[in-house]
Amino acid sequence: MTLLYIFISCKSKIDNCYTRITNMMNELNYDNYIIVTGGNETNIYHDDKHLLELVCNDFYEGLPEKVIKTYKFIYENKSFERFTHFCKLDDDMIVKKIINNSSELPDYCGRVDATRRGNRRWHINKCSKDSFFNNNEYTGAYVPWCLGGCGYIISKKSLQLLSSDTDYYNEIYEDVYVAKILYTNNIYPQHMSNLSAFIYSEDHQ
Repeated sequence: MTLLYIFISCKSKIDNCYTRITNMMNELNYDNYIIVTGGNETNIYHDDKHLLELVCNDFYEGLPEKVIKTYKFIYENKSFERFTHFCKLDDDMIVKKIINNSSELPDYCGRVDATRRGNRRWHINKCSKDSFFNNNEYTGAYVPWCLGGCGYIISKKSLQLLSSDTDYYNEIYEDVYVAKILYTNNIYPQHMSNLSAFIYSEDHQ
């Protein structure tokens, strides 16, 4: 059982985070990771660089599209067949140690917010100026979700379900969007109490 770490970044930030991520993973002696950016004309995976470049919106409002297209690319690409679980991370996150017991992980886990409430204005002024979301509150539903800024883990079963969805243009919060898709398929987030022992975000602790 093998876990793939997925760092979601963008072209405007890749120069600042690429070396840090690759050095960090090298120090952990772990080669199973990719770094993802959008804004490309074609989907290209540079295996030697651990870099996946996608055709998608590369700005804040494009995160739902970027993440789902990442899952779709992984699910359809034979290079990733051996992986059973996938850890989605922001590009500023720290991997403190590798999760070696991935076979024991559920279909969806992380730091769970079960309140069904969230800050509906979190994204405002973070999006492109011409984006609908930049000046409009999120009006969609909330379900219990794993906080994306803390990182979360999904199984291959969940990855397959997520990879077939195409409603990302109507969503702004990638982590809530992921939870809603899985929720409709009877997959609910499981709280991982020791998550910060493995992956850590200074901005979300």
